[in-house]
Amino acid sequence: MNNFMKKEKIVYLTLLSIALIAVSCEKNTKEERPDFPLEQPYQVDEEDYELYSLVINEKYSSEKIVIAQNSTAHVALNYRNSFYEEIKENNPNFDTTLVESLNALNDTSILFGENFISDSKQIIVISSEELSYIFNGQDANSGWDAFYQAYENSNGIIRFTRIAYNEDKTQAILEMGHSFASLGASGKIVYFEKQNGNWTIANTIPTWIS
Repeated sequence: MNNFMKKEKIVYLTLLSIALIAVSCEKNTKEERPDFPLEQPYQVDEEDYELYSLVINEKYSSEKIVIAQNSTAHVALNYRNSFYEEIKENNPNFDTTLVESLNALNDTSILFGENFISDSKQIIVISSEELSYIFNGQDANSGWDAFYQAYENSNGIIRFTRIAYNEDKTQAILEMGHSFASLGASGKIVYFEKQNGNWTIANTIPTWIS
């Protein structure tokens, strides 16, 4: 083999190596994220899902809704704070036993299933494992960039508490949070009343904002 052919072979092998490295890098960058199956959900009453879904459908316009699988409490409703006073002022028939019931229920969390209902929205339940993967200790902005890459056109993450009912199940209350950016989040208490067999949202009270 003459020197020209040797050089040509070396150039060919070098170019081939570069091409293989490039393909390998491209494959890695396009590698799919791991799957994050939901944990086994708790037995949550259908009526609870009806109320959660009522909030989703009436309070959010986004066509894609992402809900954290773990229930999460953000603030404690009690007889001394302004939230309680506002509920009482706006709803004279408010059953005050709901305050203690809500707090007692949310001493422990539950795991939601995929039973939320909407005719116009795609509702996605996201596991704590996936949330940890997305917001994996990197700065919050990068975490939110990764979240919206995975859930494009969503409105962020909604977190619900468990729902407390009064004794005859004509009133109910929950607390919730909505996060959508590193410095974008808010919370509220939602109070429901059942009239003529149908649940309605009687009052929504903002509780916190960041």
